Amino acid sequence: MGKVAAVYNVIPESPEVPTEKIMGEIPKRVPQGVEVSNMVVKPFAFGLKIIEVTAIMDDAEGLIEKLEESLRAVPEVQGVDSVTITLV
Repeated sequence: MGKVAAVYNVIPESPEVPTEKIMGEIPKRVPQGVEVSNMVVKPFAFGLKIIEVTAIMDDAEGLIEKLEESLRAVPEVQGVDSVTITLV
């Protein structure tokens, strides 16, 4: 079975939400079998910063959907956008 790299932009609810708080929650909430390999804070718009999350996982059915659900379930997250999903 191959590995998949998935990159997502995690968007906080407002500029006042500390990105460090969200970044601390993400690794705790990802499904079993998913490894968060990198998180980078990037400027977005109007003072809002996004968190670019890179996750590595097995190419298993349904795992991408579980990852997206877990990212959306992090408190004070407004949205999650897929940037890229590729085999590694």
